[in-house]
Amino acid sequence: MEIYLVRICERPGGSLYIDRKPHATTDDDYIAISHVWGTPDTVQESTVDGVKWKVSLSPEKQDILSLLRRGSICGDGWFWMDLFCIDQTESSSISIPDQLMAIPSIYKSSRCVKVLLESPVCKQWQEAAIRAFEQGPINEEGFQEEELAHGSSCPHLLFADPWFERLWTRQEGLYARVLDFIVLKPVSCERHRRDSTSAWIAHGTLLAHRFRAETFLLDKLAYHGLQPSTAMGSLFSIYFDVVYRHHVNITLAYDCEPGPDPKYNPIMEAWRSQRCTTKPRDYILAVFPDVDGYKVPVGVRNMSFPELLLNAIRQSAVCANFQVAPKVPRGIMCSSGKGTESVLPWLIDKPSNIGEAYDTFTTDTASSGAEIRNWVIPGNIELEDIDATEPGLDMLKDDWKRTVNIDRHVVLVSPSGPCTGTTRRDVSDAAGLLQQHFAQEFMHIAASQFLPRERMQARELRTEGVLPFHRITDIPEEVFARELKRFLICLICGISLTTADMVQEAADVVRVSTPHGPLLGIVHRATRLTAVRDQLILLT
Repeated sequence: MEIYLVRICERPGGSLYIDRKPHATTDDDYIAISHVWGTPDTVQESTVDGVKWKVSLSPEKQDILSLLRRGSICGDGWFWMDLFCIDQTESSSISIPDQLMAIPSIYKSSRCVKVLLESPVCKQWQEAAIRAFEQGPINEEGFQEEELAHGSSCPHLLFADPWFERLWTRQEGLYARVLDFIVLKPVSCERHRRDSTSAWIAHGTLLAHRFRAETFLLDKLAYHGLQPSTAMGSLFSIYFDVVYRHHVNITLAYDCEPGPDPKYNPIMEAWRSQRCTTKPRDYILAVFPDVDGYKVPVGVRNMSFPELLLNAIRQSAVCANFQVAPKVPRGIMCSSGKGTESVLPWLIDKPSNIGEAYDTFTTDTASSGAEIRNWVIPGNIELEDIDATEPGLDMLKDDWKRTVNIDRHVVLVSPSGPCTGTTRRDVSDAAGLLQQHFAQEFMHIAASQFLPRERMQARELRTEGVLPFHRITDIPEEVFARELKRFLICLICGISLTTADMVQEAADVVRVSTPHGPLLGIVHRATRLTAVRDQLILLT
């Protein structure tokens, strides 16, 4: 496959410049660079000798050529880096769609992918972890507790770097067979004292960062064909390789094949990652090239995110490989006289992360044997308002317990939503406190379907000592009702709070009476006022 490759050379006067290889393909010997561009408020447009366009550089990469010429990174060898090798000029001999479609092959075919980490990383903790590793087998549980204890007072841990938050870097890390992590800013330990609430929030933030890194590593093992049971056994090993040894050869160390595995679902796994990127269209362009046969459309730079996503899920190659079903159908968000249109997925115009971008629909591979289609129950449906008060919680929980398929629901619920109970917000705010309260009120329903009665009774499923749940009695009823409905929308649709807020602007949470019994549902507000019973369709 034809690509662009560059290297760094030195002029007679000692200055450095970019030299472009006249003819390059993915069969050449080269290194690929993975990095975070930076945020719009910190990057600066710079001129780089040998590059025809302005290059966006973050503060830590201002001296980009000297940095890349380090022996530990590129030296004087050929490499691929998006800043220098994606040519968007009219004179480019390779079209933009072809350059974008080549990115997976570029990273898969590289000798090594060098990951540039720009965040501060604590030297003392890194050294302590390596000493523990060298002294013998590590107690995984004990090590992870020590890691969290250190990170609760010193924030500079490697897995908190934005590289683990960006979508493009996730893709690049998935494709790589060999990963080298380069810490650009090692720093001395900086410990801070916190009050109990701040420490609880910091601990939760740290857990979220580590969970994001572990999710990526499990994702990578799955991409290369390791099944979940095997992957979990390898998780701590690859975690330590990445976070502390800064090197992993996935196919050699873990007996994997180059990905993607035929059972791998790039769309759902990308959604679970909750990663972000600057341009909404990249939520399509970074992921769908992993679908065999997908084509980047002509005029892609002029298409909106919804246009690109509809184009993608309607392409024959995507339809042949994946089943698509709505989690938030159009009929919830707007009035529609056509039933066929109302059951299509509603799409967000400008998502802020891939979780929001893919929040309103779900997919499964056609080869998995699973059936993810929605069930439609037409007519004979009655709607009533829910009792969105503290006394009304018991009825809502009974409705939910009676109708939920917990196995299916856990797969579809948003990892960043409130329903898992892992997202920690400032509980001095009523919304943050209530979302934690609702998660704990509903969580026993999920646990009870897996644990025998005696084990359920032996477990304490509520947080004690930190969360001031006694303050809930002082929260105004309208605030309680609003937050409860937000939570229920997240629970019913499996979406994030941000998406739920958009749904709540147009729809109501209701109790639906059907021939099969009552259940919780969501209905478009205007449709509820104007439609008659036999015009309603229940989509489950």
